[in-house]
Amino acid sequence: MSGALSTTLGLNKLDSPFIAASGCAGYGHELVRWGGLGAFGALVTPSLTVEAQDASRERVIVESPSGLVHTHDTPNVGANSLSATRLPWEVTAPTPVIVSIAGATSGDFADAAAAVRRRTALRGVLGVEVNLSVANEANNGRAFAGDEYAVTKVIARVREHLPRNVMLAAKLTLGTDLVELSRACLKSGADALVLGHAPVASSIDVTTLRPRAGTRAAMAGPALLPLTVGGVFEVKAAMVAGRLPTAPIIAGGGIASVDAVVQALAAGASAVQVGSALFRDPRAGVTLRDGLAGFLAERDLTVAGLVGAAHA
Repeated sequence: MSGALSTTLGLNKLDSPFIAASGCAGYGHELVRWGGLGAFGALVTPSLTVEAQDASRERVIVESPSGLVHTHDTPNVGANSLSATRLPWEVTAPTPVIVSIAGATSGDFADAAAAVRRRTALRGVLGVEVNLSVANEANNGRAFAGDEYAVTKVIARVREHLPRNVMLAAKLTLGTDLVELSRACLKSGADALVLGHAPVASSIDVTTLRPRAGTRAAMAGPALLPLTVGGVFEVKAAMVAGRLPTAPIIAGGGIASVDAVVQALAAGASAVQVGSALFRDPRAGVTLRDGLAGFLAERDLTVAGLVGAAHA
């Protein structure tokens, strides 16, 4: 049944449609200890910036109805800190790695991509995911993912530093104009779309009347599923209609059950990212993979046959 679970992202074939989302599985070490890494076709690293961010900052996670509110930015080792001889995600081999990068300017993104290429020689790297949800320093802190010109500039500059055989995936934010932003990303050199990053959210402590997760927070968890499925369906429909170039879509947000996986794939995603579900159960990927395998076997289907089925 393993062949039934395989999927393709452009030129890349994955053994499983499940991808461990950025910031939710570290560099794979924890999943290895819990025996939960093998279910994933790839792992996305935490977002790397050019220089390491403040390691003293703690990630704040607050429960909300059917989900979580969490701090938007997290510390990382920095792209320039990567060792040429030992990579933070080395333990994940043979699981393919997608390196997430971020920055405050388009130049920062370009420098991060160049640093990843220089420090790693792209050894074991399947692709680079550009986290466009972060604040744009040149636009009063507005997220890159809300501005077509900004995403065009970032993707074009990152593409210059990556060989064509390394997938460039643009990660957009749910709840934005995904069709137009996707068009901008694909025209600028993106090979795949990740739909997407959690939208801005907050949770107020009723005792202190202050935000519990700081001023930059985002939503995660099962409550996001309708946004994810709607965004994927809309972008895939635009591709089917010829209004967008055809490209692989990776769904992320609310993927916590087999039902959610099937919905995302049928809507048009070729793969799904599993994120906050790993906080509750580090073996969530195994549970989802086995559940999807059972679903496909019962219906004599494959992942390839399920992708985009809702558009037939």
